[in-house]
Amino acid sequence: MSERIEIRRSETFFRNRLLNTVSALVLVGYVSLAPASATDSDHPTVWIELGGQMEVMQGASGPFIAPFMTAITPAPDVYTGDIFGHDQGPARISLGEEGEVSFQPENSSWIISAGIRYGRSNNKLHSHQQGDIAHTPNGVTFGLHSFAPFADEKSAFEENHAIIDFRVGKDVGLGRFGSDGSSVFSLGVRFAQFSSKSAVDAMGRPVVNVLPAPQHRFVPTFYNYTMAAHAARSFRGIGPSLSWDASAAIAGNKQNGEVSVDWGINGAVLFGRQKAKIDHTTQAYRLPYTAYANYIGYYYTKAYTHPHHVTRSRSVVVPNLGGFAGVSVKYPNVKVSLGYRADFFFGAMDGGIDTAKRTTTGFYGPFASVSIGIGG
Repeated sequence: MSERIEIRRSETFFRNRLLNTVSALVLVGYVSLAPASATDSDHPTVWIELGGQMEVMQGASGPFIAPFMTAITPAPDVYTGDIFGHDQGPARISLGEEGEVSFQPENSSWIISAGIRYGRSNNKLHSHQQGDIAHTPNGVTFGLHSFAPFADEKSAFEENHAIIDFRVGKDVGLGRFGSDGSSVFSLGVRFAQFSSKSAVDAMGRPVVNVLPAPQHRFVPTFYNYTMAAHAARSFRGIGPSLSWDASAAIAGNKQNGEVSVDWGINGAVLFGRQKAKIDHTTQAYRLPYTAYANYIGYYYTKAYTHPHHVTRSRSVVVPNLGGFAGVSVKYPNVKVSLGYRADFFFGAMDGGIDTAKRTTTGFYGPFASVSIGIGG
């Protein structure tokens, strides 16, 4: 419990630092570029945007698969549906938050902006499949569920990600699209942080064999397998970014409401560090029997224990490419936007288990935002 509290405190502290950083950057830009008076401007000089997105995440990590989950051929009935692999990983959909502050001086086509995107998700699943109770060749069951095959897995996954951008851009216009269009090319700096933790507890008894014993008896014998695994992965990087954001009005006017089509692309190269800490242990126990005179006894014997612990850390260069498309309704001091966005960070996370394996981390899904203009 104390560890979970510390995680939450760290996330809150990090988000506060990001917000403070953005506020400071925008304030510096405003003080350095704002003219003495902006009361005659025909548009707000500062826009504050708040929104959220519904994201699908990919490339978080690979599943933990122990030999007992796949080595048995043909696969037992209790293994159907890939019970040990398909439940490991992030939630199908997570919710995120975003905010941006942009400043455009009076009578200027230059725009300074700083923004944050933050998201997190948690996923816990429990899967269990039970087979038939073992029975003798003449059809007599042993009557105990402890003599039935089964497969069981409990998995937990949590992740959080944060992306912060500081950009300086220039609106060069859309030319043939008319005066109501905008086309902003920006240079800036992007910082990204991704982290995830996963845990898996799996147990399996794939088959139960029935063997003949003295005194015309039959006894069950089987192997019990267990796996306990944990992983912590992270990436932090910073680097230069380039973006193009465009908008073209298709209906209405600025005073009574204007409908626009919006689109954009962005790219960056991030220099950072990638880390992974992996622990997993697989054990097997066998239940044979012993016969002595008229006594038949059962006892568990350990077949093997395979622990594995690894810590990896290395410097990486991560290319980043993304884009968005959407529509917006804009009034003189208010703007509402809806759209779809995707952002991919190539080779950002180490998704391997026993050996390193760079995986592409991506976020994609619909978003919505509301912007308020002030000043001018």
